[in-house]
Amino acid sequence: MRGDMGIAYSTAGIKPEHRFEYWIDVVCRHCIPAASGQLTETPFDGQLTVNSVGAVDISKMVAPLHWWSRNATHLRRCSDDDLWIGYMADGSAIMRQEGREARFAKGDLVLYDASRPFDITLETSGIYLVRLPRRSLLQRCPGADQMTIRAINDSQPGVVPLRTMIEHAAATDFAKMRPGAAAQLGSTLLDLAAVALEFQIGDVEPVAEHNLYSKVLAYIQRHYDDPDLHLDGLAAAHHVSSRTITRAFARRQRTAMGMVWQLRLEASQRALIEGRSRSVTEAAFSHGFSDVSHFSRAFRRAFGCAPHTLIRD
Repeated sequence: MRGDMGIAYSTAGIKPEHRFEYWIDVVCRHCIPAASGQLTETPFDGQLTVNSVGAVDISKMVAPLHWWSRNATHLRRCSDDDLWIGYMADGSAIMRQEGREARFAKGDLVLYDASRPFDITLETSGIYLVRLPRRSLLQRCPGADQMTIRAINDSQPGVVPLRTMIEHAAATDFAKMRPGAAAQLGSTLLDLAAVALEFQIGDVEPVAEHNLYSKVLAYIQRHYDDPDLHLDGLAAAHHVSSRTITRAFARRQRTAMGMVWQLRLEASQRALIEGRSRSVTEAAFSHGFSDVSHFSRAFRRAFGCAPHTLIRD
């Protein structure tokens, strides 16, 4: 079925004896064709949601213990050569590809290659499977395809904002957003994924990058209430690429637009508490938001309450 955030599938409405067959069909259709087997005796209970984010696809899977195996036969039948990131929000998995093995648990990410055989066994109440177009990722991070099957955690810069962006993109209804929002977010996600992978190699922050971060942060603090403020605009204002800004913020486990949203939300909260905004609409539009329902959801996630509860009588 099609939900608010893309397409959603569940085995709950399928007869128990047909559930796993249905599951294989759904996952192979939207992810990577492969063989699969159930490792529990109880009726299979799985959910898959799929969202297109520009050039990037994000699927969120919830499923009991089972395995997948992609072999040479699958490669001949379907020559998918994209690179994928698996982000384990909750659960655990073991993945093997070309003699390497990665065990990843809650919070870990693993890059894997659809053009090569692999095996994975997993049990999860939430894993995000992110399809990254191979050419687009390698243009941003040459050699990324040699960094597969390594558990990536938040000990390195860029991982925390990448996880946050994946979750946000998977839950966003782009039909309600401005035209081009999905493509822009997909491109930014690719940039951030490339930066996070580069940081796995390790390097030292250049002085110029440190100075850029300070300048962009100051610019954001002055202009966060501008509804037209976006990553490309920040890059143009500082005569650099959007990826350069993404890298400078990722080193501090942040994203530039995440900082914009944080400042907008904090300012709108203060305006409501102090009585300077008399309605939710006024609080949203006065602080850079263009969609009231989107603002209300973000406000609740940030502060644990709906914005209308702060309105003074």
